[in-house]
Formats: sequence, C-alpha cells, structure tokens
Amino acid sequence: MSFGKEQTGDRELDDVMLLVQNEIANTKLQPISLAYAPDDYLGYTLTPHINVKSEKWDGGHTYITITFYDLYTDQSVAVVKSSGIGLSISQDQKLALGAIRKKLQTIFSKKE
Repeated sequence: MSFGKEQTGDRELDDVMLLVQNEIANTKLQPISLAYAPDDYLGYTLTPHINVKSEKWDGGHTYITITFYDLYTDQSVAVVKSSGIGLSISQDQKLALGAIRKKLQTIFSKKE
C-alpha cells in the first residue's frame, strides 16, 4: 500500500486526515515507498485516497471516505465510508473515525 491523494477541502481537517492514515497503517496492509518498491509490487499495491468533510452547522455530520485504487491499473478496488453525528464537531469526527476504524479492521484485519 502506498498513500495516494488526500483531500479535505479544509486545512482544519488535516489532523483528522492524519488519524485516518494511522488507522489504515494499523491494518495488515503494509506501507511501502514507491521509490524503493520492486516492479513485482505493481499488481499488488493499493493507493488509498482519503476524503474528509465536516459540516460546521448545528446537527452537522462528519464524513470519511477512503477509496482504494490499484496502483498499476488506477481502477477503484474498494470504497470504505463512515459518518458521525454528535453534539459537537469534535464528537462527529470521533464517531466517524471510530466507525472507519471498525470497517478497516473488518476488511483488512488489525495488525497483530
């Protein structure tokens, strides 16, 4: 796995982006550097593109979407989504992050 594009549309959400990257890294997917990756990794390498959006109005939501692309073909392989709604923006984000954590662990298992 090599991290791909991240998008938030809002620089204030960079901390959430980093937490999502950490959640991906806590799965059995193994991060690699494309600069040092052998050519035979190309058929087995995923690049996650992360999108985070937080609505900033009362009753707003936080949405996290991770689209995993095959590095070689650039085809979408999997999409993992979560959202959270709480009493505050930070609670929305924590709920969405917890939901994405569970989904990632279900799909890719947790590191042992």
